[in-house]
Amino acid sequence: MIGRVASNFRAYGARCAVCLFFAFFVIATSAGIATASDNAYADSLVATARAKRLVDDRYWQILLHYRPDFLGTVRSLIDDPRFFLAPDGKVNPEAELDATLRGFFQEGGGNEAIRCRFPARYDWLREQLGIDERRLPPVTCTELDKAVAAADPQGAVLVFPAAHMNNPASMFGHTLLRIDNRYHSELLAYAVNYAAVTDETNGFAYAVKGIFGMYKGYYSILPYYDKVKEYNDMEHRDMWEYRLDLTPAETRRMVLHIWELRGIYSNYYFFDENCSYNLLFLLETARPSVHLTDRMGAWVIPSDTVRAVRAAGLISGVKYRPSQAARIRTISATLTDEERRLAMELAEGRANPATAKASVGTLDLAAELLQYRYARREVDKVEFNRLYLAILTRRSALGPAKADAYVITPPAQPEEGHRTMQAGIGGGIRKGRPFAEFSWRPAYHDLLDPSDGYLPGAQIDFLDTRLRYYPGEEELRLQRLHLVDIVSLSPWDPIFRPVSWKVAAGFDQELHRDGRDHLVFRLSTGGGFAASVGDRGIAYLIGDTDVMAGEQLNNGAALGFGASTGLLVDLLPGWKLHLSGKGIYYAAGDTHLSLKGELGQNVRLGRDQSIQLTVGGERAFGHSQLDTTVRWLYFF
Repeated sequence: MIGRVASNFRAYGARCAVCLFFAFFVIATSAGIATASDNAYADSLVATARAKRLVDDRYWQILLHYRPDFLGTVRSLIDDPRFFLAPDGKVNPEAELDATLRGFFQEGGGNEAIRCRFPARYDWLREQLGIDERRLPPVTCTELDKAVAAADPQGAVLVFPAAHMNNPASMFGHTLLRIDNRYHSELLAYAVNYAAVTDETNGFAYAVKGIFGMYKGYYSILPYYDKVKEYNDMEHRDMWEYRLDLTPAETRRMVLHIWELRGIYSNYYFFDENCSYNLLFLLETARPSVHLTDRMGAWVIPSDTVRAVRAAGLISGVKYRPSQAARIRTISATLTDEERRLAMELAEGRANPATAKASVGTLDLAAELLQYRYARREVDKVEFNRLYLAILTRRSALGPAKADAYVITPPAQPEEGHRTMQAGIGGGIRKGRPFAEFSWRPAYHDLLDPSDGYLPGAQIDFLDTRLRYYPGEEELRLQRLHLVDIVSLSPWDPIFRPVSWKVAAGFDQELHRDGRDHLVFRLSTGGGFAASVGDRGIAYLIGDTDVMAGEQLNNGAALGFGASTGLLVDLLPGWKLHLSGKGIYYAAGDTHLSLKGELGQNVRLGRDQSIQLTVGGERAFGHSQLDTTVRWLYFF
């Protein structure tokens, strides 16, 4: 009996072994057939893509941020190797296209599968090649699906926060995108930003590193409310919101490409590959026909990108969002000094809202000031909530303010101002000698330039160059080369006490002991204060430190201290005047006293043309000279 059982067991075991062998054989063979089939399908897709020359398609160039360099070699502006699937994908668009197609056939990976990591590439290639998804390994992109569902992309807005002179990263303004959902809740929408990642607080170090691409720039996605709080409330920056004429499908394409760029860096360059330029790739992803990146030159300034977006017909509407500082100043202007003082005491907790004899305007100003203090972390959350509730409780008992009580008139839009590159031609007389002059400035705005679209009292000049030809001596001379020349005149008011400041470095012709002009290198800086003069003027007083270096100076250098003062005023729309004076005593090196005065006027002929007249006098080393110049300026 036992023997028969054992015999039957061996027979069944033999048959099971045969079955298992056959099963493994079928599975292995099927896998081999599937792999061969997958490889064949991938090869056919690659061959079709090459036949259709998809590698030269503009959309592929946009998705990979490919641009020709000055030698004509195509390379991606993305520097993070994780963005490329081919080892040489940064400089080889065809190899990257092949690797992308083959990557679609990789098994598993979940959220890290190629189709999940690069959904914009996949959507476009699927459309161009008619990819049969049934022949691809199944993947589930849960993270991508959740992100797209949360964003619910239905439209987009280009946002321009105005210039912020006390932040070197934002002196030219900034641009970012807002992705709107179907509920049209602006503050609950998402903002897309590109910026250099740095904790650098030294403005000079930031500029140097930014110019030479020593920072990594990243795209980030965060609640739009946070950006409004940062720019509008903390940094005193007005914001312009340009609604883009994009369909939900176009906006979704852009969001898919933004997903591809999460955590991916590219080297940040202050003048060209900056916040504004890199956002243009996103807009081109949405609508590749607009050719925005092709419109940019060697310098990319945020206001220029807004002009390019408008010229491409992408803007369908504009909204002005005044800063909290603008709201505070507007309310403050309606109050007496006593009301304003009480509002500040209420906002600082030094007066009780329940018992104070406060007007509607006083309480409105107190509420705005308290929010401003909280945004700047001058008061903690508990104290803010206590004070804010007390102020609002008292305010609600007084009823609403008049509809036109606090009207803020929007300034000119940034893109309505003059363009940022300038060339000029003219002539004049210096110390009795006539000359012809040519000037060129790649960026950006001078105190005498027309004010519309620019921050009042701000000057940012880079590489401001003037060449003079004196026909009597047949001499061509470099009159000026200002590497950088920045001035920030921020008027005091009853609420805010900003510091006005300036910094400049470059070469100038200066009067010397021999009574002639010689070229010196100058580094100067200063700080002081400014005050508004009526509605159109700014008066200022700044303490100066000045260092000169040149071979014609005794000891080769001079260090001086002094002050400069002036009045900057728009006499009429399009007619601007700047009266200035400066006195410096050089106490070290080549000791001497230098006195200068100048009257400059600029008359606008159109948005991008003006006539400028300057008359200046100088006295140093016992010599005096007068300089009169007339120039025609063209902005482009």
